[in-house]
Amino acid sequence: MGEASESPSGQELLRSVLDGLPLKVLAGGLVIVRRKKHEPIDLAGLTAEKIVERTSKRSGSKFTARWDLMRYANWIEARTGELHWTAKTGPVAMDTPFDEVVGISRGKEVYTIRLVSDGRHLHAYPVE
Repeated sequence: MGEASESPSGQELLRSVLDGLPLKVLAGGLVIVRRKKHEPIDLAGLTAEKIVERTSKRSGSKFTARWDLMRYANWIEARTGELHWTAKTGPVAMDTPFDEVVGISRGKEVYTIRLVSDGRHLHAYPVE
């Protein structure tokens, strides 16, 4: 008999998804896509200037390490359900404040996530 191989965790499966491709398809026809530019980065050893540069509008705000892909996808799915968004909703965006730091934008800790739908695809990112 061959050895049983461990199946990958949900987090590992999500990490294998390429940038811009679906992480999850929701019942209402919306698709959560991966946007690597907003994923956490290691800030250790970076100067304040470099942190501002790496979290600029051009480079994209970054989630904190607590917001891994599983938490990101699960939160988008739950929030989309609360808002009753479907593919029929059309383009829309909604800011959601948190009591905890959710990310860094332009070098500043931020407490708000913007959820954006283009009418079919969903993604989210930290905002000031």
